[in-house]
Amino acid sequence: MSNETSIGRVLRASTTSFAIGCQQPMAEQERTTPELGALVKAPNGAGRVTYGLVYNVVVEDDPFVRQLVAAGIEDEVYIADQRQRRQVPVVVDVLIVGCGQGLEVYHRLPPTPPGTLDRIFACNHAEIVRFTQRHDWLRTVVAAAQIPADALLIAALRNAAAARPPDQREAYLVGAGREMAKLLALDLARLDGVLRQLR
Repeated sequence: MSNETSIGRVLRASTTSFAIGCQQPMAEQERTTPELGALVKAPNGAGRVTYGLVYNVVVEDDPFVRQLVAAGIEDEVYIADQRQRRQVPVVVDVLIVGCGQGLEVYHRLPPTPPGTLDRIFACNHAEIVRFTQRHDWLRTVVAAAQIPADALLIAALRNAAAARPPDQREAYLVGAGREMAKLLALDLARLDGVLRQLR
């Protein structure tokens, strides 16, 4: 696992979702903070893996930033110091969409969620392709309540297509669109909105 990109550690978890906490300089945020729709994994000691999709990233309050804003400080030296040296707490919310054992991937909820302080890793292109080979995970996202499910679907499908060779991307998205048409057959307005944004 030394070559894998660690994102952070689990703050809290349930059967359906978990939150990752990471503390990093703001200057490094783009390098390590996952984006909306990113596929991440939480391996445990028994060889099992929990997979999830990032649906929310929150930069938490920082008392020093509050003081700078309240005081109206516009000095670039203070701002540069804040962005490059201070630690900014970031919380990343993840929807659980599957689990696995070895190279096997299952698009169902794991028997148990990740544990507190378990390390979370970003999935590489090969893992993204393996997880998204079948479209069963789309059902979990479509049914998810109280999250921006449609935006998450679009971002995750774009990431899954981008992980594939250029000549396979369109075929992948067409197959995903067909699956979406089955899942949202009774909600054509929602289906139309998702498909339009995938173009």
